[in-house]
Amino acid sequence: MANRPRLDRDSLRLGEWPQLDDRALVGDVQVLYRRRRDAVRAYVAGKPIASIVAMGVDRHTLRRLFARALRPHPDGRVWGWRALVPQTRVKSYERHSAPKVLVHTKAGNAGSFSQLLARFPELEESLRRELTARRVTLEPGGELGRLKGVKAAAERFRQTCRTLGLTQRDYPLNQKDKAVRSLARTLRGWMDSDLPLAAHVAGARIKPSSALRSLPERAALRAFDTVEFDAHKMDLRLKVVDVDPTGGEQVWEIERVWLLAIIDVATRCVLGWILSLARECNRTHVVETIQRALTPRKRPTLTLPGLRLLPEGGFVSDGIEATRFACWRQLRLDNARAHLATTSLDVLCETLGCTADFGPAYQPDDRPFIERFFGTVTQALSRRLPGALPGPEGARAALARLREPKGTLRLLVTVQELDELLSVTIWNYHGTPHSGHGGHTPLSVMRRQVLGEATEAPGATPVPMRLRRLPPLMQEHPALLHDPVLCKVHGNVALGQRPYITFMHVRYTSKELAVSQRLVGERLRVHVDPSDLRELTAVTEDGQILQPLLAASVWRHEPHSLWLRREFFKAKRARELDVEEGQNPIEAFVEQRRRKANKRKRAASDIARVQHERRQSEPRPTPDGPFPSPPPQSPALNQLVKGPVKAKKLRIPPGFAR
Repeated sequence: MANRPRLDRDSLRLGEWPQLDDRALVGDVQVLYRRRRDAVRAYVAGKPIASIVAMGVDRHTLRRLFARALRPHPDGRVWGWRALVPQTRVKSYERHSAPKVLVHTKAGNAGSFSQLLARFPELEESLRRELTARRVTLEPGGELGRLKGVKAAAERFRQTCRTLGLTQRDYPLNQKDKAVRSLARTLRGWMDSDLPLAAHVAGARIKPSSALRSLPERAALRAFDTVEFDAHKMDLRLKVVDVDPTGGEQVWEIERVWLLAIIDVATRCVLGWILSLARECNRTHVVETIQRALTPRKRPTLTLPGLRLLPEGGFVSDGIEATRFACWRQLRLDNARAHLATTSLDVLCETLGCTADFGPAYQPDDRPFIERFFGTVTQALSRRLPGALPGPEGARAALARLREPKGTLRLLVTVQELDELLSVTIWNYHGTPHSGHGGHTPLSVMRRQVLGEATEAPGATPVPMRLRRLPPLMQEHPALLHDPVLCKVHGNVALGQRPYITFMHVRYTSKELAVSQRLVGERLRVHVDPSDLRELTAVTEDGQILQPLLAASVWRHEPHSLWLRREFFKAKRARELDVEEGQNPIEAFVEQRRRKANKRKRAASDIARVQHERRQSEPRPTPDGPFPSPPPQSPALNQLVKGPVKAKKLRIPPGFAR
């Protein structure tokens, strides 16, 4: 017997295989799938067969897995990782034995109808004519519709069988139900796989979709071993500058701003941070901060006069490419409700595979590094800006000095200016000598640990650190970091409705979902990025990742967050908004908040939050591309100290109230 040809490892391109979210699988199915996946990756990586057999997958099973994965899928691609899921059929069932005579029961002849159509192509042609001639129609009835005329079509089908020479001893004439159910299932399967055919049978015009337009050791000596996370309410008064549709400029004071940050204990590098204008931090802010710490961050674009980036500074992911998408082993945080939420714990423990150390309650000294960083931000940035509130004892005096004059709002900074100032502060902080490292900068310590320590022995070759990275699936789809929401697929071909889902009062669909009639009635695992709801990431029950689902109408084009959409529909239910057809709902929401901003700081904070979200959603300019024009600056920003900020007593220049 000739030996089978060996698999060419170089021709196996696993990166082109359709990806699969194995978190949708449960129990033994998930364990067996991961074992098969690891065996396939090990074979492509060049490991010997003996080591792969030790993983629990023998050579014959490995060859069968590759044969299944390389089969063509009905969607035009190969099966890929989807073929490794246990009990998954990569080809339709083919019956080889002769059908049984069933006159007292209906079960036992699986695949006999397909076998009959394969033997007599005339029968399949005549059966398809029942659909094309609309002798069998699809009428409204439930989400899948109801077939009408099946009994008459079955009688004509049996007459064709007799014409071809089949007798009462042959299938399907020797069956109790004369294969009526198999005939109906075949018609339904043809329509599910061919949407234009289903629309023709239903006699309806497919409606266009709006979305388709256009507690281990406490010490941490190595980088990415232990990080600390916390939220800090900045003692700072801020303003929002709003330009109404008539061109007038309005200035209001907003409520508060939160700074959420993650810092690496061993190197003192800040891995990720966000600014939040909410009254209180919630679980979505925690997950967003973790996402910012995992994904790369680009060099900030300076628009304020007098700011300068230190050449020795930088962001970790921008200066050290090896740290991009790197995960940590342990995260220390306090006992806030947002941190104890199930969503936050799922991202930390299951998705990232790290441990959460909450520590004792009401003891901030248990997380000294993040608290010390917040103190540095307060001394170097917050208290050097107009509108700072220097501690409880001086807060009342500062408020009295700033609130008495009518024009003091012009001295305050906006959220956009604060965001840029904070980015520059963290950039320069990474390039400033740190006393905890003996005069070395945090970024140099991170670079030395990650890329290798070469100073211990002269001439030694640096040994880079092996970092555990975010899975490629999460790197390509960051929205998968958020917990899924189950959404049912709706649609009715009989009424001309393409498949779609509804999330937060808005319909979503895509080119792939709009033609997937088989998904109607099923539930999708939808992963939502709370900072941008224009697109959703959907995963089927068997783990297949669909194309990004696009929101309908203006919700697809206007950047907005989960908070903004929730507040919009909340105001609409309260009859505070009257949005006309064709009007931009977000602009209507902002206009409604403008009417209240003179009396309520919360309304002004909502306007500032919308502006901040829009600015965060804008694409960053490339180094060769055009830069945006600088926004209007506050007069006090021109008096900021240039260069690195040193901890010394601040002198108040003439012109300011003492």
